[in-house]
Amino acid sequence: MNDTIIGFIGCGEVATVHATLLAELPGAALGPLYDPDPRRAELLKERCGGELAASAEEVIARAEAIYVTSPNRTHVGYALAALEAGRHVFCEKPFALNLAEAEKVRAAAERSGKVYQLGFNRRFAPAYAAMKSMIANGELTPRSFNIKMNRGELQHPAWTSDATVTGGFLFESTLHLFDMVRFLFGEVAEVQAVGRKGLYPCVDSFSLLLTMESGVHGVFSSCAHASWHFPFERVEIYGDHATVQNDEMESVSWCLGLAQPTELRRFGTLPHADRWGFRTEDTLFLRRIQGQRDDRICQVATAVDGWRNVEFIERVYALVGLGR
Repeated sequence: MNDTIIGFIGCGEVATVHATLLAELPGAALGPLYDPDPRRAELLKERCGGELAASAEEVIARAEAIYVTSPNRTHVGYALAALEAGRHVFCEKPFALNLAEAEKVRAAAERSGKVYQLGFNRRFAPAYAAMKSMIANGELTPRSFNIKMNRGELQHPAWTSDATVTGGFLFESTLHLFDMVRFLFGEVAEVQAVGRKGLYPCVDSFSLLLTMESGVHGVFSSCAHASWHFPFERVEIYGDHATVQNDEMESVSWCLGLAQPTELRRFGTLPHADRWGFRTEDTLFLRRIQGQRDDRICQVATAVDGWRNVEFIERVYALVGLGR
């Protein structure tokens, strides 16, 4: 089987994470690299290989699969162009910044017949994978949950508080745990939400009460000015006299009965790419392209997941009623 030529549109930090992993994977060949800042593309080439491209259009023309690792507001345009050219697409989150754009990408992905995958690496982080496994294996039946996903500030870089660039705070890191809610508990049936514009021009804090179609209910909060107090993200799941919780991607602990001990698994010694799930999601993207079997493929985030996440965020912003 020939190596799959993979190109990158956007050559910043997250592109470097993916390109470093792909350079190690058999069956993958780094191809054209483009970034509006040529120096970033040059640095990625020096570190991982590949070839410099003069434009995003050149990347799409020359590669078989495209990684869209550019700023949020550019994702839709690049993904649509790549899909319409018959290319496989791996797109970092967010899928789109509004429901109309999300509809276009979902339809294009379905028409293309190509692999489309979203970059929700936490689905494959060992801490969250352990939670998912406990639920799937019946070790813990969720009854309710408590989730937080905070950020320390929206000052560095300055554009993180500019909703015209990001789509709004919820499309940044918070989106990862919105996706995790659906990944762990199924679809959202009802949502109540409040928020405020506190320190920044965007809505920078949210509190949600969620009821899932399964009957599970829970609380979700997200603040953009919480300081970098650890853990900035945590999921606590409550079952029948049972609890499982994580501290970011560093550890997961659980107690599965009144008279049972609490157990703890730490992942801090794992390489970052493994601890955060990047290696697994890149491996699965390549295997999907090449038609290889893997039981974990059913867990990747698809265009349908992307559409549902955008629809959910739109509902939250509408309920808060303060714009983005």
